[in-house]
Amino acid sequence: MAISAFSGPVISFGQNTIGNVTDYNPQLGPSLFWGGVGRIDPRPNFNYVPGQNFGAFTAGFATSDTQTISSAPYALGAAAIAAAAATTANTAMTLVSTNSTTTGVSVNASCINYNTGVTATGLLLLDGFTSFTGAVASSILTASSVTGAITIGMTLTGTGVNSGTTVVNQLTGPPGGAGTYTVAGDDTVGSTTITGQAALGPNAFGQPFGDTNSVYLWNPQALVSRAVSIVPVSGTSTAAVIFTVSGYDIYGVPMSEAITVPTSTSTATTTNGKKAFKYIASVTPNVTNAITYSVGTTDIFGLPLLSNFFSDLAINYNAAAITATTGYVAAVTTSPATTTTGDVRGTYAVQSATDASKRLAIRQFVLPANMGSTTGLFGVTQA
Repeated sequence: MAISAFSGPVISFGQNTIGNVTDYNPQLGPSLFWGGVGRIDPRPNFNYVPGQNFGAFTAGFATSDTQTISSAPYALGAAAIAAAAATTANTAMTLVSTNSTTTGVSVNASCINYNTGVTATGLLLLDGFTSFTGAVASSILTASSVTGAITIGMTLTGTGVNSGTTVVNQLTGPPGGAGTYTVAGDDTVGSTTITGQAALGPNAFGQPFGDTNSVYLWNPQALVSRAVSIVPVSGTSTAAVIFTVSGYDIYGVPMSEAITVPTSTSTATTTNGKKAFKYIASVTPNVTNAITYSVGTTDIFGLPLLSNFFSDLAINYNAAAITATTGYVAAVTTSPATTTTGDVRGTYAVQSATDASKRLAIRQFVLPANMGSTTGLFGVTQA
């Protein structure tokens, strides 16, 4: 296809709401562009010349500032994923079975496998759970005392809430917090404690636009993923134990990590993983050991886009700009990735403990060299 060039300015408007003209646009939503957009260099020899030959040099600067995370992550939990238990070689540990308003872990979650399109069930979902006081009148939810974040597409449960009730849109209040929302599936609910869990599919973490939800933007409120920790709880290990964590990332891509707890690791000495998970399917040790271990979450967070350099991030945590590189780990570009290599997009570890109130906001600046390929944007294929 040839380049389309025309003289601006260009205005993209949603729908006409002025005067007597009826101009309803059911697909109203943001415009999406491959590779992003750029600012043309208007100087001679760099600018576009109408009628120029195919392949003639035209230059510009990328505009690539993208907010990828805006959330107040739950407090980490040393046993958020699995309670302390002795290990049996090659037998998966028993994962937690109840939702938690302390760690934000949600049980019985489902994920569509990015590679196969098959739904995986019975998973743990990290930072995908919320609890609040709510009431519904005429399909309008009024929420207060919110723990976690209410995100579009969440499935709601609570006394008097119909099965399958979902959050459709936010009307008032700060994003994800106390305010009003439209819901589908229920018209009236008396004031009660309501919980929410991210729904099935990649659109669980997207903000839809238009009547038929044709366009989604990845929702920074929902893209929190974090590394896993292994904690010896009783006794002292006399042999190294490898725990293989299997699950999925924020996009539903399957991934695994082998976390080695060294010999002679004492009680409460935590070994943190390096890869950021959104869903946990299993945690399997390779050694039978009377020492008990718990599996928890960490304050190490995954970046939704590949990051090669700290200078390409703008991080704000607990209302303060982060200028030190402490806690930042760049994307590991080793290909193919293995169960022992680091995160394929990079991670950042906050330097004061999360508590479901400190907001983590991350903006990422995509280098032009990374714009032209899936690997450049999202890293090498997960192991």
